[in-house]
Amino acid sequence: MMDLSKARVIFFEEADELCDALETALLDPIAYPPCTETYNLLFRTAHTIKGSGGIFGLEALVRFAHVVENVLERLRSNQLALSDELVSLLLASNDHLRRLLLTSAGSEALALDDLPEGIPLLESLHQYQAVQSGVALLGAVSTPQIEAAPLAPQTSPHAVSPLWQLSLRFHPDTFRFGFDPLSFLHYLQGFCTIKHIETVWRTWPAMQLFDPTECFLGFEISMESDASADKINGTFDFVKEDSLIGILPPHAPLALYRELAERLHAQRGEEIADQLSRWCERQALSNQEAMQVKSGSFTLAEDPIAKSASTTEQAPASTEQANTSSKTAKPPRAESQSIRIETAKLDRLINRVGELVIAASGTKLIAQQRGDAELIESVAIINTLVESIRDDALTLRMVPVDEIFSRFPRMVRETSKQLGKAIHLEIKGADTEVDKSMVEKLTDPLMHIIRNAVDHGLESAAQRLAANKPEVGTVTLNAYHDAGSVVVEVSDDGAGINREKVLAKALERSLISDERQLSDQEILQLIFLPGFSTADAVSDLSGRGVGMDVVKRNIESLRGEIEIHSRPGIGSTFRLRLPLTLAIIDGFHVEVDNSALVMPLDMMIECVDLPPEAMNHNTRQINLRGDWLPFISLRELFGLPAAHSPEFIVIVHYGENRAGIVVDRLIGELQAVIKPLGDIFKSLRGISGSTILGSGKPALVLDIPQLIQHAWRRERRFIRQHTDAAVLEKH
Repeated sequence: MMDLSKARVIFFEEADELCDALETALLDPIAYPPCTETYNLLFRTAHTIKGSGGIFGLEALVRFAHVVENVLERLRSNQLALSDELVSLLLASNDHLRRLLLTSAGSEALALDDLPEGIPLLESLHQYQAVQSGVALLGAVSTPQIEAAPLAPQTSPHAVSPLWQLSLRFHPDTFRFGFDPLSFLHYLQGFCTIKHIETVWRTWPAMQLFDPTECFLGFEISMESDASADKINGTFDFVKEDSLIGILPPHAPLALYRELAERLHAQRGEEIADQLSRWCERQALSNQEAMQVKSGSFTLAEDPIAKSASTTEQAPASTEQANTSSKTAKPPRAESQSIRIETAKLDRLINRVGELVIAASGTKLIAQQRGDAELIESVAIINTLVESIRDDALTLRMVPVDEIFSRFPRMVRETSKQLGKAIHLEIKGADTEVDKSMVEKLTDPLMHIIRNAVDHGLESAAQRLAANKPEVGTVTLNAYHDAGSVVVEVSDDGAGINREKVLAKALERSLISDERQLSDQEILQLIFLPGFSTADAVSDLSGRGVGMDVVKRNIESLRGEIEIHSRPGIGSTFRLRLPLTLAIIDGFHVEVDNSALVMPLDMMIECVDLPPEAMNHNTRQINLRGDWLPFISLRELFGLPAAHSPEFIVIVHYGENRAGIVVDRLIGELQAVIKPLGDIFKSLRGISGSTILGSGKPALVLDIPQLIQHAWRRERRFIRQHTDAAVLEKH
């Protein structure tokens, strides 16, 4: 038997994605409106999980998924309407599928009783499930269904056998496609009783031409089953396009036996007499019936069932013959547009690219020192290629932010029901890409912010109507790129943040002192303090003051920042601004004293050499062409003595704010591979990491957002102090 361990791992990954797709389709009526196409998507998703699980012998998963599939089959055949109660049941069933997948990943022998949460779900699903009957004829899933024919005498154009007859001939590339023929038999045993089985070998080549990866297997199977034709047909969904799968129902018309024997002869070169002999030995046919099949001496017109079967089988049979009659006539297999890569392999690639960037910088420095024009030109070409490889490698780590956003419609739906509010979640910019390493760290902060917006931000329906607002509140998730950053916004059209209440709660809990004068933004930022909450009572959703401080801590660990904008009666917006990547950046090399520093190039506006009279050291402001900006002297920030040589000012920006950073020397552009400083320096402000220069010398990477915030806070504090002093003088 083949080693399916790798395929098993891939199955669980893909099944988890299928569960995500199922949930998204149930929760997004705009992208997936209630229609036949959406219902077909839901059905195919559940069917794929069931079929793939059967290949790996996950019987508990298969049995539960089969019940879900039956309900979805009724939905897509318009026997059910997609009500809110059914959506809730399907979402709960989808959660149970996830639990079964998670548990099955660590245990192959899992019973439904091992997870008792599924029992009430099965009872609810059975209320929606109709009893389905009917059997399938020869061919694929698209084959029409007919009722099983009653037992007839041997002289009728029907077979005596009350068993299902399966003729399986697997494609030579079955092993190469990653399938094990025995796994299909194992899956069949879950709902069928196999009475007879015979292995049919394809002709073997000479030993020197034998390929052990080629499949020569085929089976003739007789079995008992109460399952529907669709279920038996569905067993072979993954191989039916390449293999020959013949399925005959109990008491099948002799015409179908004749047709199957002819197909085996035409497509596999098997003699009709040999096939009839197999069926006779397994008592599928009597000798008299075999003679009738061989001679074709039965009258189809006398039997309406046989006539119907002959009519319905013409199109599928001819189609399959056209597809499999020859190698040249068979349409090519569609090429996959994507490939799965382990995260560890991708991380190793990024690390190697980082080392390549450092090595290329060192080579460039050596070439410049030697002054060899040809060497400098050659190194420049190599550096251009390295930059391209770097950009392509970093792109591999970028994933759409929809991977995060898709988790929240379900949460908003359930939370709104719990609170008794009508809430609509609007998602924009879902195709904006973020670094894969940010996905998990960003999910938790967004969950807390959205939950806070739903619970505290949006009013009740009665309050909204009284304020002349729509009864349905709206929470908007938006993402976009801005100046080398990823911006994620969570907005609501609620009542806004009550600043007086926030300030009063902070004073009540001694989180700030009475004398401290706070700006509007500083008051709003108080909600991120540990233990802070404006909730009057503790509930399942909020009130403990342990959510928003987690938000700030996680965002700062990603070198990001949070802005809050709130207008009373209009709503609030939480704006999360994050670096585009955490690995490699384009930087600008500067020096202060003898220390090498690196600034992210995409946050720089210009470098200027301003005369001393343009700088106001009292207010820490510079006059840049008539525009006064706050600035920071890195010498002063690092506690170094004043410089005796002329200094330069680098104008930087982050979001809507600009500031100047005073440095000693401007060296030039470079590519910086950011390395973390370690836990001992995690509280260090103004520094986001370190890098290695081409000379082998270490350099610190400046955290521009924190430096800009520091400059603006200092300016606001200076203005407030002078304003208070002026008021005192006036009085």
